[in-house]
Amino acid sequence: MLRFALIAARAATTQAADTLRRFRRGAARNGYVLSDLTDALWLAADPAAAPAVARRGDWILLGDAFAHPDRLSSAAPRTAEDVVDRLWGRYFAVRCDAAGRPDAVVRDASGAVDGLVWRGSDAVVIASVATPWMLEATRPALAIDPATVHAVLHAPSRAWDLSLLTGLNSLAPGAVLDLEPDLAARSVWRPADFLDRARGLSVAAAGDRLRRRVDEAVAALSADDRPLAVEASGGLDSSIVASSVIAAGRPVRAWMHTYGADPEADERVFAQGLARTLDVALDCLPRSNAALSTTDLETLSPEARPGFNAMDPLNDAVAAAHLRARGAKVLLTGKGGDAVFLQAFGAAVFDDLRRRRGLAAVLSPTLVAAARWEGRSVWSILRRSGREPASTAPSGPNGWLTPLAAPAPPHPWLTDSPRLGPARRFQIEGLIDGPGFSAASPQTAVADLRHPLLAQPVVEACLSLPTDRLTLGRDRGLARRAFADRLPPEIAARRSKGDLTAYYGRLIARSLPALRPWLLDGALCAHGLLDRRRTEQALTTEQLIWRGGYREITVAATMESWWRTWTTRIADLRSTS
Repeated sequence: MLRFALIAARAATTQAADTLRRFRRGAARNGYVLSDLTDALWLAADPAAAPAVARRGDWILLGDAFAHPDRLSSAAPRTAEDVVDRLWGRYFAVRCDAAGRPDAVVRDASGAVDGLVWRGSDAVVIASVATPWMLEATRPALAIDPATVHAVLHAPSRAWDLSLLTGLNSLAPGAVLDLEPDLAARSVWRPADFLDRARGLSVAAAGDRLRRRVDEAVAALSADDRPLAVEASGGLDSSIVASSVIAAGRPVRAWMHTYGADPEADERVFAQGLARTLDVALDCLPRSNAALSTTDLETLSPEARPGFNAMDPLNDAVAAAHLRARGAKVLLTGKGGDAVFLQAFGAAVFDDLRRRRGLAAVLSPTLVAAARWEGRSVWSILRRSGREPASTAPSGPNGWLTPLAAPAPPHPWLTDSPRLGPARRFQIEGLIDGPGFSAASPQTAVADLRHPLLAQPVVEACLSLPTDRLTLGRDRGLARRAFADRLPPEIAARRSKGDLTAYYGRLIARSLPALRPWLLDGALCAHGLLDRRRTEQALTTEQLIWRGGYREITVAATMESWWRTWTTRIADLRSTS
């Protein structure tokens, strides 16, 4: 996880100079290195997680930026559109004018580096983190936004594009922030721009292209000299990434696998099959059977975003300790594959096909395959096709989330959602959630988590194919076919997925002594975002067995942690201003 901030002077004033002096002092006291990029732009970076700095024409690139294989060009990018068209990776790009004054910032399309923006006195900060010392130096007027917190409780994936704090803005992936005249942001990369562009490719050509793109992404994201670990969950997606690591010839410190006590949570047989195929030694780590403490809950959300990537802190701590013991500084995962390769096969894919081909879709083998996959009749698939699904807005166990006063604005990637079929919408919603896999956690404190399947060229290759071509009659069908020769047959053909439901149910039941007062006496209930009576009913062993709702409970506990952290932090900032 890259940890850095850019501070841009908006004017040569006494206030701006004072802000920069405070920023310099704060950086020095907190171990950050401050460097001058231009006379009006400075970079403060944590030496252990600092971005590479490069220049391309008028643009300064911070992070890892690679040439896009589909749009190679030796010319320096001129516009923000050029940047996201020609480059991919984990980066910010800053354009400066002839006097060195920054006027635009681009965040890469994958969202692997967070984009937080706030104003200081005659200065603007664009950062991957918002640490207390940065905020103290720049003194923005921050406050918790209860309406946005409420919206994120209902739709947790919105935590990665909405800011829960007034006074702190969020720059979305694939967007450009124009610093002048007034910090206006606009999208320059959207998934819908790539839909079905390669629908004429044969299955063989599409599979070859997908395989190349994954191999290229893995090779690029593992090319530095930092010691490497690889996730080997036993599932299809991480197995594909692992096979590409072998194809790239990268040395690996640890092939990591975690397993639970329940049969459905124990995927060692699949992971061990992968290890035999790749001829590697697997490190199998048992999941913790401890309970969450109040201290665990208090430390879930230390950053500007809620700690949704750290909602399993006990096992994150186990994995982090193993990474540290192995000396690994980078961890490659298969996260994002469910969305990118498209796990959502069935009636949803047939509905996409019907929207594209009309009545002729009835003659497609996709219809029969979807019916078989779901164990339903062809007629039931046809009857449901084209109907808008009933609302599935989450309300928590027993309806414990109170209703929203008004819906949140749609994500910019879904503003044209009426033309998206349900399978395509599932795919794009997965991409919206993608930045969360790079967010802070105990593992990111030890190693840099990288997710090749969310790399822009891989994502675009999958978006460019119709969903029936991406699935080929089953979930992630094209990816299975493209990598079948590298994988053990039991993984290439696997239909099941590991299931940790029972594990998390027991974890929450063991943790009720800490969770009940945490939520019932917390800010979310006090501000009416949770219904206290229903929350109290939900947080009992009997209701957990009957109703479940384990993810909603951990989301609420994480949001409560975030609220308490930022209540204290804002009070501290006000007392020092």
